[in-house]
Amino acid sequence: MTGSMKVQLFVPPQGYIAQRWSEGSSMPPLGVLYLAAVLEIQGHDVDVVPADVLGFSWEDVCNRIGEFKPDVVGVTTTTENRFDSFHLVHLAKSVDPGIFTVLGGPHISMAGEQTLLDISSADALVIGEGEATLPEMLRALEAKASLLTVPGLYVRENDGVRFTGRRAMISDLDVLPFPARQLIPMERYRFFVTTRDGRERRAQNIMTSRGCPFNCYFCATPINWGRSVRGHSPERVIQEIEWLIEHYGAEFIWFYDDTLNYNPERLHRIMDMIIERRLDIRFANEFRIDVVDRPLLEKMRRAGLERGYFGVEAGASRVRQDVVNKHFDIERAFDFVRWAKELDFVPGPFFIFSHYTETWSEAQETLRIMDRMRDMHSQVDISTAILHIYPGTPLEGIARERGIMPRDFRWSNRRDMRRVVTLPAAQGEVPLFKDRLTWWQIARLVMGYTAASRKGFSRRKWVRAVQSISSFRNLYAYGVFFLAYVVSRLRQTWKRKGSTR
Repeated sequence: MTGSMKVQLFVPPQGYIAQRWSEGSSMPPLGVLYLAAVLEIQGHDVDVVPADVLGFSWEDVCNRIGEFKPDVVGVTTTTENRFDSFHLVHLAKSVDPGIFTVLGGPHISMAGEQTLLDISSADALVIGEGEATLPEMLRALEAKASLLTVPGLYVRENDGVRFTGRRAMISDLDVLPFPARQLIPMERYRFFVTTRDGRERRAQNIMTSRGCPFNCYFCATPINWGRSVRGHSPERVIQEIEWLIEHYGAEFIWFYDDTLNYNPERLHRIMDMIIERRLDIRFANEFRIDVVDRPLLEKMRRAGLERGYFGVEAGASRVRQDVVNKHFDIERAFDFVRWAKELDFVPGPFFIFSHYTETWSEAQETLRIMDRMRDMHSQVDISTAILHIYPGTPLEGIARERGIMPRDFRWSNRRDMRRVVTLPAAQGEVPLFKDRLTWWQIARLVMGYTAASRKGFSRRKWVRAVQSISSFRNLYAYGVFFLAYVVSRLRQTWKRKGSTR
């Protein structure tokens, strides 16, 4: 034991993330729980507050802070919930100005300097992995030493801010303890998955690796976790799965890795151990399909694979390969869907509309590929989205260069959100990328797919969309999407009536 500070770690309440969890399955915040586990081992008194699943109001947040009386309040921050995180550190200071407030998480790692300049209630920012940075920061605070000696921070200095330098990534993830799930009310996480045998299975999430060796132009993972992938050993992965089965009755594992099959040899070994130990689980994960083959999928199916997700992103090869930087032939995607059909698991391809330089005819090629996949596998689980802009990505540079996002746009200035187009009810307050396609074309693509797949939109979602309108840009976009949705549903109705005559 080396520490004795009271540290309160928050997942913010309200906002897009909390609303999404309130309508469906929710998963424990592994990043926060890894930090909590490390701090507990070092002797700190840690209070983890997942205010989103607890349904906290801002008054509840203030009361919790007042009751715990922390020395330090830390808040995890995504681009979707960043304004809620900013408000939370402001409230912490209002409860007790002496509380040291720190922001961390993926958004902070991508937009650190600007955030600390704009958010006066934040005392410091943790950049990248926090398991080493946060404990060292606490030791410096206890000793009343300068934070400038702690790598991995943005701190205040005079009238500006200063970055203390990059901290090396954790090379051996096995040194980390299991996430401190015991510090949160696990019963509040309604995480169940219905498997193909009709059973509703209790699920738990796990992250076995960090980093991504690939370079998709819209993705922030290489910025947050690095291009060099680091993974837990197969033995450590199995230990955590068995621990989740024993302590939380896990029947389904959701692998949270960006690319579980980055190292096929490692994944083969994990699957071998699941089979050898006869672990009665099912699982889902994301694949990079240009490094997967049928023998691996056969073994994974024997081990319990239920759903395999993968990014196609665009139907047109020019867009997929030259713009997105995914250099595989579309036949690889069709192979995966065919193998899923033959091996009896659900394939889940991801597609994105409105890429940089994407034309209307190229976007329609995406729809044709989706239709072909539906014909190949009746249960294919297709997901679509409009391209979103995240800080620090190559796409952000393109957006600023082309005027899609103002050059002086500030991620931490809420007023600047009126200068871009967002659909807050669908993806939080993240700017949308629109290049060559019109909003009507984008709406036709998204809503045409939605109507054809019969996924639909609940009344609650439409109400939330109306409530989230904060600018004429939002109003216009939602209006176009609503009209496109109505037209698409009418077309589907006429088509079904025509087929029954």
